[in-house]
Amino acid sequence: MKIGISTACFYPRPLEDSFARIAALGLDTIEIFFNTDSEFLPPFSNLIQSLLKENQLDLVSVHPYTSIMEGILLFSEYARRTEDGFGQYQRYFATARKLGARYLTLHGERQMPGVQDSPAAVERKLERYHRLCQLATQEGMIVAQENVAWCKSQNPLYLKLLYDNIPELRYTLDIKQAHRAGHHWREYFDIVAPRLVNVHINDFDETHSCLLPGEGTLDYHNLFSTLRASGYDNQVLIEVYAANFTDDQQVINAAAFLRHAAQQAGYSID
Repeated sequence: MKIGISTACFYPRPLEDSFARIAALGLDTIEIFFNTDSEFLPPFSNLIQSLLKENQLDLVSVHPYTSIMEGILLFSEYARRTEDGFGQYQRYFATARKLGARYLTLHGERQMPGVQDSPAAVERKLERYHRLCQLATQEGMIVAQENVAWCKSQNPLYLKLLYDNIPELRYTLDIKQAHRAGHHWREYFDIVAPRLVNVHINDFDETHSCLLPGEGTLDYHNLFSTLRASGYDNQVLIEVYAANFTDDQQVINAAAFLRHAAQQAGYSID
């Protein structure tokens, strides 16, 4: 297993400042959260490629800033915007693969209280998932649906619908988002485990929904033991907010805590 981190931890610092900082933390496995469109395009994407190589970082996944609006970009009834949205995500896939990434983390549609999809709308949206996954494959990438507290993916039954109908789709388990949605992470894991490719990891307690690993009450032995029993051997990525720590030593301590917890569960750490 690899212990890594998302650049989202350092937002709103400029993205390019993250790479040397991550290397200094002793981590080499990362997810990039792109904060604006120009960061996917040359010359900035060329700069990222250079910084990844310079700091010997392995980019495993990307997370686009348009995750907040994927519902209207990819799944709405407005055909012209859908075509533009797929064109935009094709560019994302191409840039991400050029940088060495394997996965794109997807939020999907926002949860709209009181709104119920018709059977025709469900079919249309499932077709869009098929199309998005196919587009990713053409660019050498894989789409990984994340459970997100404010999206349809907060509902384990929605993930079951996707799992049953989109066999090519893969999944990112987010511990923080599960907690914020009022669910235990196992509720999502038990559905998607065979196709799980990425884990966003954090901690929490009774008054804080997001803390660095080791600073809250999450049962990490249970988490890592469950992951290992399922055969999961990809990365876990620290994903918190900049407000959740005051200095980088806390992040170093969190990474060391995760390594120890994973080893206690029987993992070897790359």
